[in-house]
Amino acid sequence: MPGNLHIFRLKSDPLQYQVNYNVGANSWVQVFTPEGLDEFLHHSSGIAPDDVDAMMAELRQASRTTQGNVDLPESHLGEMGFAESPSDE
Repeated sequence: MPGNLHIFRLKSDPLQYQVNYNVGANSWVQVFTPEGLDEFLHHSSGIAPDDVDAMMAELRQASRTTQGNVDLPESHLGEMGFAESPSDE
């Protein structure tokens, strides 16, 4: 089932981004360097390259971006370095 990918600047020095992936009531999180984020978005997210470029531009300008309808297999999120976040429910 597809979910939402929320990315925001976590720190400016050194530059880090936090990625939250939400599917229903489940949520995962990972912190990336700029290079790691670029690699993840281009090679592991399944998001079209033009959409990744638009997301990166928005992230540089507004320090945050969101992409809906992202399909990351929940069974592989741990292998990809994501940690499950506690649920609000």
